[in-house]
Amino acid sequence: MQKMPTTTTDQKLDAIVRHLERLDKRDRLRTWGGFVRAILGFIPLLIFIVSTWYLYNHADDILKKITEQAAEQALKMTPFK
Repeated sequence: MQKMPTTTTDQKLDAIVRHLERLDKRDRLRTWGGFVRAILGFIPLLIFIVSTWYLYNHADDILKKITEQAAEQALKMTPFK
């Protein structure tokens, strides 16, 4: 049987501190990654809100333009004698 190497309490505490420092760096990176993902997640929401606002303010103009174009297309398709 092999004996485990003896380590002092200071060596054990130093190993724990090194491990905690590594975890702290990793958590900081994960926090920044989560922040970036959250910002990217807001982009579709922002696009939806802006497009809803635009449609609310310009719905009459859009419907009028669609109706005019449909009438023009129907006029082109109808033969006159």
